[in-house]
Order: sequence, then structure tokens, then C-alpha cells
Amino acid sequence: MQDMTLSTPPLGDLTPSPSIHDPVVEWFLTQCHVHRYPAKYTLIHAGENAESLYYIVSGSVSVFVKDDEHKEMLLTHLGQGEFLGEISLFEEKVQPRTAWVKTKETCEIAEISYKKFKQIVHLNPDILMYLAAQMARRLRQTSSQVSNLAFLDVAGRIAQTLMNLAKQPDAMTHPDGMQIKITRQEIGQMVGCSRETVGRILKMLEDDGLISAHGKTIVIYRNKLLKA
Repeated sequence: MQDMTLSTPPLGDLTPSPSIHDPVVEWFLTQCHVHRYPAKYTLIHAGENAESLYYIVSGSVSVFVKDDEHKEMLLTHLGQGEFLGEISLFEEKVQPRTAWVKTKETCEIAEISYKKFKQIVHLNPDILMYLAAQMARRLRQTSSQVSNLAFLDVAGRIAQTLMNLAKQPDAMTHPDGMQIKITRQEIGQMVGCSRETVGRILKMLEDDGLISAHGKTIVIYRNKLLKA
């Protein structure tokens, strides 16, 4: 197995999203309509007019794009406390959505129109700062992903992706490190390779004592692949 030392700067610890029990968030949710959606529900379709901002109260979603042949590339997973559909908020004219968003599990999601959001930020500017902080964090993540695609081989991209996922809010603490749930197909969609290649690389990482992988459950070991 090749050395897993990465040639690009690590993403570092991400500032967590404010709790849904934060007073600013609680106030914001009173201004929204909250809906419950089943698993695998397509919340946002690429190409439709973007006129609303969403906020995940509970559950998690997948964000992905498709090419002309309907092949999907997974961009990210988002969970509780994350905003969705914010890209067109600051445009003067109505813009089309640029990606699909689908629920991974049963979700509660708050919705507010762009027009109303622009009105309420004058009443409580802190909510705009929360949104801006999330947008800055995602830009950091995107820059890291682009660097990985340019400078890392497929094994390095998979290793870096696992480390990044282990720092997401929906990652779970494990006695040996951090535990995530993700399919090999989803990892392949994130790094640009086949499911079979992902399986082979995960086996190599496991043989090197860096992770354990059983089905969709992957444990990234502390002090090995994942730094404490």
C-alpha cells in the first residue's frame, strides 16, 4: 500500500453549525414553514427556479449533479443545522437551481422565501452571519476538493474524503476514532471513480490498519488515517 501522506493542505477542523436550540435559530424557525419529508425524496431539482432558502431541522440530504447521460456526481452530504439553496439568494434576478438535493432519511426541513429572508435579516442580522459562515466553510471544502482532484491519485482522494466525512456533523464518535455511514457508490461519485475501485482501496486501507469497513459502516481510526 502506498504512503497516505497527502500532498495538499488538510481541511482542518470545521466550525460546527449553530445548534437548532440556539436562540437565533429558534427565532429564525418561527419565520419559516417546516415540512416533513420521507427518505429518498427529491427536495430540489436542478433547473427549476430558485426562490426559497431551506434549513435542515433534522435528518440529512445528498447534494449531487448529473451530466447529459444522467450520470450522477455526489457533491456532499448535509445534515442538521445546514442551509440549502442559498446560492441564488444574492442574485438580482431569479436563477435556476444548479444541483439536485435528495433526502437520505426522514427529514424535517424549514423553508422560507428569498423575499421574506431578506426582510427578516433586518430584524436579526445574526442569522445572515450564520448563513455567511456556512457559505465560507463550503467554499473552503470546495477548494480542498478541487485541489484533491488535481493533485491526489484515487487512493489519496478516497483517504482525504474519508477524513473530511469524519469531521461532518453526522459522523459518530467511536472508541477507535470516528464512524461514518456511506456506500461505496457514493464515495465513488464524490471522488470520480468506480464502486469497484472504491472497494479495492478501502480493502487496502483496512489491510494497513487505517480503517475498518463493514457494509456502509466505516470506522476511521484515530492516530492512523484520522489525526486526533
